[in-house]
Amino acid sequence: MNVRKLVNVGLVLLVLVAIVGLYRLTPTQKDIQQPVAVKGITGKAVQAPRFELTVESIRVSKKLKVPRTTPDRDTLTDFVVVDAVVKATREPLHLRKVEIRTAAGVTYLGSNRSGLDRVLLTGFQFAPDIPARGSFVVEMPATELPGATLLVTEKAIFTDLEPQATIPLGVTESTVDGLRTELATLKSVSDL
Repeated sequence: MNVRKLVNVGLVLLVLVAIVGLYRLTPTQKDIQQPVAVKGITGKAVQAPRFELTVESIRVSKKLKVPRTTPDRDTLTDFVVVDAVVKATREPLHLRKVEIRTAAGVTYLGSNRSGLDRVLLTGFQFAPDIPARGSFVVEMPATELPGATLLVTEKAIFTDLEPQATIPLGVTESTVDGLRTELATLKSVSDL
């Protein structure tokens, strides 16, 4: 009788371990609904299904000059300006969501300062097969850039399983100061 109880206890423990193991392996709601990362690197085109994105350079400044507006914008943190080339590949589109995720997992959204929507890539409609050059701007501390990743998605909401260009910026602690400039001047988006 004691052997039978021991076997039953062992089976119950085995079932509990199996349940915990399956629970940990089961995808969460967040896993199911997050965008699908299309990974790339700085300097090379990331090919998402509906657009291509190439990060050309990164600048950091406390002041931002926006074309046809005054005064210059300034910030208590930093303006991170990501210069890029974007091309729609299938149909006209807008890139609505730009973020930088730090190595610590903190996410900073693209800046929404007045006047920026007229000069940034997020305010531009891309025509198929016509590359356009412009910038994304994110306000964040430059000290958070080492190990950071640029995230660009076509839609701002309902991004479930949408392709998301995911590009490590390649910034290290020793290169942050080399990205800094006194005044970051933006240019309007232009076709190449």
